[in-house]
Amino acid sequence: MSLQNWILLFTLSVVWGGSFYFVEKALIYFSFEQIVFFRVFFAAFFILLVLFIKKIKIIFDLKLWAMFFVMGSLNNVIPFLSFTFAQESISASLASLFNATTPIFTALLAHLLTKDEKISFFKLMGILIGFTGMVILLLPKGFGNFEAAGLLAVMAAVSYSFAGIFGKKLKDYNPIFNVFGMLTASSIIMYCVFFSSINNVEFNSLYEFKDLILLALLSTSIAYIIYFRLLFSVGAVKLLLVTYLIPISASILGIFLLGENFTFNMVLGAVIIFISLWLINKK
Repeated sequence: MSLQNWILLFTLSVVWGGSFYFVEKALIYFSFEQIVFFRVFFAAFFILLVLFIKKIKIIFDLKLWAMFFVMGSLNNVIPFLSFTFAQESISASLASLFNATTPIFTALLAHLLTKDEKISFFKLMGILIGFTGMVILLLPKGFGNFEAAGLLAVMAAVSYSFAGIFGKKLKDYNPIFNVFGMLTASSIIMYCVFFSSINNVEFNSLYEFKDLILLALLSTSIAYIIYFRLLFSVGAVKLLLVTYLIPISASILGIFLLGENFTFNMVLGAVIIFISLWLINKK
C-alpha cells in the first residue's frame, strides 16, 4: 500500500476506535438510545451535505429503501444499541475487543449463507481459536452485569457480520449514497422505537452534545467515507487490517483519557483473537 493509504488506514482505526471513547463520554449526559439516535441522525445530515457537494443523485426506489432499512438495522441500530448499552457496564477497551471478533462471525456466516466464500482449513482454525478468545473475554468478573454486557457486544459483532454479507446487494449503487440511505433509515427506526425518550432529551448546555457530534462526524460520517475510499483503492482484504488496529486505538484512548485498566483476561483474549484474525485472513 502507498503511504497515503497507510495514513488513511491508521486514521480510520483512530476515528473508529474513538467511537468507544465518545460513547463513554456521552453516557454521562444521555441514555444509550438517545446516543444512538443522535449519532445516526447527525451523521445522516453530514453525509447529505456531502451528497449535495458532490452532486450525487438521491434515488427514490421502494425496493432500494427497503434494503436500506434492513442494512440500517443490521449495521447501525442493533450493533450501536448493543455496544452503547454494553458500555454502561464494560470499558471502552473491552467493547472494542469484542468488536474485533466481527470477521470471525463473518467468515462463519459467509460459509453458511454464500456459495463463493467457503471456509478453508486456516479459516476454520481461526474461527475456533477466535471463539476461545471470546470465552476468555466473557469469563465472569464478579461485578456488575459483565456477562450480559459481553453477550450484547458479541451480538453486535454478529449483527455487523450479517450486514457485511447483506451489504453486497448494494454494490451497484454509489457507496456514499448507500451510507446516507442506511443512516437515514436508521434514524427513522430509532425515532419510531424510542420517540418518547428522544423527545424528552434534557440538557443544560449545547456543550453536552460535543461528544455526540464528534461521534457522528468523525466516527461515523468521515469514517464511512475513508472506509469506502480504502475499499476501492486497496481492496477488502487489506482493509481488514483496520480490525487489528481499532482495539489498539480504543485501548490507548481508554487508558490515557478515561483511566481504564487493561486486565490480564483482556490481554490474553486480545492476543488469541488477533491470532484468529490472522488465520482467517491467511490464504
